[in-house]
Amino acid sequence: MRYAIYVPGFGPSFGDPSVLVSLAVEAEAAGWDGFFLWDHVVVPGEPVVADVWVTLGAVAARTSRVRLGPLVTSLGRRRPWKVALEASTLQRLSGGRLVLGVGAGVPQDFSPFGERVSRAEAMSEGVGLVRALLSGAEVEHRGSVFEVSGVRFAPVDVPVWVGGAWPRSVPFRAAEHAAGVVPATFGPEGLVVLSPADAARLKADFVASGGPEGGDVVLWGGPVLPVEVAEYEAAGVTWMLTDGGARGWEELRSFVAAGPLR
Repeated sequence: MRYAIYVPGFGPSFGDPSVLVSLAVEAEAAGWDGFFLWDHVVVPGEPVVADVWVTLGAVAARTSRVRLGPLVTSLGRRRPWKVALEASTLQRLSGGRLVLGVGAGVPQDFSPFGERVSRAEAMSEGVGLVRALLSGAEVEHRGSVFEVSGVRFAPVDVPVWVGGAWPRSVPFRAAEHAAGVVPATFGPEGLVVLSPADAARLKADFVASGGPEGGDVVLWGGPVLPVEVAEYEAAGVTWMLTDGGARGWEELRSFVAAGPLR
């Protein structure tokens, strides 16, 4: 099991990119395995938002070990060729530590700008297009959402985690192009942390959708208690992402400083 800090990039504290970079540095020093950020353009009622790619570039420059990435980037909002170029650049800058999390996105990042693209269709088509652009081959693509003609980028290996609401969106979109899955499950009171039994079913659904048998299964919302770790590992979970339920900047810093529950 690997453990990562997963935080938003908006608000009075977390909308400050220098604060986020400092937190990533502290997380690496405390032994965390990863540092991941939400990716939004618009947050209702909160005008202070940090761009995830600019911030992660600074994180990559200030750290040397932690995995990092956006969870999740919408391929309908951020066009696949721009995401491919950003991912290629960040992967080289970080020395191979980027994980690209992708998803359909949420309406709040589309509707204020008059976007009419099908978010789910853009994700399904966009993941394969990003992978093609990062392969080093010349890309000719004519899809229902995107067109690319005669474009060739440098070959860069970037693992992709696909997001989705589980079990509502089974089968997982673009699973055949993914190295892992980042599900979101919600109950009446918000995010639900899956049980080990549910995590095993989720992994089976991901593999049945075309995902790799040995791919990453990434849960968020923890923390998981040490006594439960073996059960989650047996279910196929490889990463646990959390903010520790911290309310505010100081609580989060204390949680990060304590290190992961191994």
